[in-house]
Amino acid sequence: MSLLLTWLTATLGLWFASKVLHSVRLTSFNDAIWAGGLLAILQWALTWLIAVMIGIGTLGIGFLLWFVSYWIASAIVILIASALSSRLEVKGFVPALITAFIVSATGSVIDWLL
Repeated sequence: MSLLLTWLTATLGLWFASKVLHSVRLTSFNDAIWAGGLLAILQWALTWLIAVMIGIGTLGIGFLLWFVSYWIASAIVILIASALSSRLEVKGFVPALITAFIVSATGSVIDWLL
């Protein structure tokens, strides 16, 4: 159930980000569903690992500022999803950071509603 909720969150967040940001491109909602599924799987598999690597690489500062490390890791995972899929295009790290924030905010709203 958690993976399906993450998929829904990622799909809606990516779709909203593509409507708000010019540097995030999805051509249709079907592409958002596909990219959301890919992003959900990559987030499940990679985000925690990248966040831990950031924490180690910053000599512990990343662990103290865990939310920043996790935000950066989420943006990196979004860039990886963009590189793996022709349906999602994110141009640059700053748009990926904003997209990660939007996806996270979407997840918070969905959690609040459910």
